[in-house]
Amino acid sequence: MNDHKERAAFTISKALKAELEDVVPASKRSRFVEQAIADALLREARKRALDALDTLPSYGTKGEDSVDVLRRIRQGRDSEIALRHRVAAA
Repeated sequence: MNDHKERAAFTISKALKAELEDVVPASKRSRFVEQAIADALLREARKRALDALDTLPSYGTKGEDSVDVLRRIRQGRDSEIALRHRVAAA
């Protein structure tokens, strides 16, 4: 946010504008609004990341502990990669 500043136009409710003007001094409003937008964008990015995690496929543990599950998944992926390399080399 330390780069060149640009003007932006937004429409907000009259009540919200009045509250902003009552709470934040005129000389600090741009910074206040910029920080509020940055915070909102960060929250949205976090929400999208968590939503993406919720849609990842689940892996059955088959009674294994987490270390064994990760080892099994990695071995399967290693085999897939090795097979792709053999096919590409052929």
